[in-house]
Parts: sequence; structure tokens; C-alpha cells
Amino acid sequence: MQAVRTLITGVGGQDGGYLAEQLAASQTPSLGLLAPGEAVPSHLMKLQSNGQIELAACDLADHAAFRQLLRSVQPDRVFHLAAVSHPPTAERDPAASRAVNVTSLEVLLDWMRRDRHDARLLTVSSAAIFGLPDSQPQDERTPARPVNEYGRQKLQVRQLAAEARTAGLFAACAIPFNHESPRRSEEYVFAKVCRGAARISRGMQQQLSVGNLRARRDWGYAPEYATAMSWMLEIERPTELVLATGEAHSVEELVAAACARAGVEVGRRVTSDPTLVRGDDAPELVGNARRAWEELGWEAATRFVDLVALMVDSALTEPG
Repeated sequence: MQAVRTLITGVGGQDGGYLAEQLAASQTPSLGLLAPGEAVPSHLMKLQSNGQIELAACDLADHAAFRQLLRSVQPDRVFHLAAVSHPPTAERDPAASRAVNVTSLEVLLDWMRRDRHDARLLTVSSAAIFGLPDSQPQDERTPARPVNEYGRQKLQVRQLAAEARTAGLFAACAIPFNHESPRRSEEYVFAKVCRGAARISRGMQQQLSVGNLRARRDWGYAPEYATAMSWMLEIERPTELVLATGEAHSVEELVAAACARAGVEVGRRVTSDPTLVRGDDAPELVGNARRAWEELGWEAATRFVDLVALMVDSALTEPG
């Protein structure tokens, strides 16, 4: 395998795919890593056929294989986006998720220390590190109080990046709040609600069940967050930045907006299922991205109502 300038782990995910497309548009050659056996999304197939990205399979839980790949490729920049990002999955098998979420980052940082002290790394934490915050909104100075396994692992990611920066490595860390797109899995409530409303409108589904209707979240548009992650490797000094819209909306507001867009009557079609309510669910998470504006000139452009419309409209055109 020949040396490449940019490596993207987790390229098959939502953020990885948008980042790959943005890099291709700027004519930046890249290597994207997929999990073994992971299906190649159509947008990556297109980039690959055009020679804009090279794809390879690598199990990031196989740390020896990952280390060998890094030594073979010797990338100048690494976007480390691969993660077990669904909190219930991390809770069910913490050892397996930690191998990807935490230990793979340790392998990366060790490679940088030994082989490529001049490489630039962007890794990703999560708003889940704030757990049950006692103040709103949350920013880089808000105390971290994770309440689930995923949040604890993502706090370790943040801490590892901070330690690496202290040691002189370029280890930037994004702390994104919820960000959505038509590529989002229905494991996440925003995509579940928008697609569910669209399917009900098309007669393909009868009911939509959701959990805590009162939970409030900060939802943004994923391609804009991928842009911010890219920009974080272009500035002079590595840092950590919260990425968020600064607005919180409830799941109940989401349901109402999605059903209105799809022309669905909420009362007859949508129910709240107590079994879907997680005990560690924060009442409200909303981010303050002021520092991202100061450091990058970045701010979220797509607001809640437009994001709902974008997601529902996309779902209405999906094949039956």
C-alpha cells in the first residue's frame, strides 16, 4: 500500500462519508478504512471509481493490524472517526467498544510518538461526556460527568488527546453534539422519527413509538460538522472544540415538526413507549460553539426546522 496524505477511519459512517466527499472535492487523495465485511456505501463507490479515494478493510480492534497499517501508509493527516457510537451497544459489550473507541486511539498516538511526530490527528469525543450537566449550555469548560459507558469512553478519548497535545503532538479533538443527515441510522431518534413520519405518510407504516418526549437535544446537520472537523486540522495549533447549533428542541417538538412536514396526524399515529426510555437520558443537552467560531470561523447554518424538512423530504423519496 502506497503512502497517502490523509487517512479516514470509519469512512463508512455518516461523518466519514461526508468528509471523504469534501476531501475529494478539494482534490485531496485519501485512504478510507472500513470494518471487515462492511458494505461500501454508494457514495464511496462513486469516489473510488473516480480514483478519488482508496478503500481498505481494517479491524481497529486488531491493534497489531492497525499499527502495521499506520506504519505502512505513514499518513500526514488522520481523521479518526471510527467508533462504536450507539450508547446501548457500548453498554452491552464495554470491552469490545473500548477496543475501538479508546485503545485504537492509544495505538494511533503511540504511532505518532514513535514514527510521525509531525502528523496531524483529529479525533472525536461526544456531548455524552457531559452526562447530566448542572448548567446550560455546555462548552469546553463544562465539567464532564458521564453517566454511561459510551460517555466514559468518549471522556477518555478527550483526555488522551489533551495529554498528547501537552506532549507536543497535533491531536485535535472535536466534541460534537447530535448531528443528523439522511445517512443517519434509525438507531438514533431524529432519523427514526423523520423516516417513520414519512413511511406513515406513504402507507408503509402504521405507528411510530418513541421514548422520552421531553428530552431536549441540540441537533445539527452532519456535513457542516464534517467541515468543522476538516478545518480543525488546518489551523496553526491543535485544540478541542464543541460543535453545536446552540439551540435545544424536545423530542416532542421533533415529532410534531416531522409529522407536520409529512402530513401525518400526531395523535393517532405516535405513541410514547416507556420501554424505550433510557435511565441515563439527560433532560437537556445543548452546546455553546462560540470557541469554534473564534478558532475556525465556523458556525452551524442549518437550523432545526430546516433539518427536519430536509430529513423528511429525503425519506419521502426513498424507494419503497
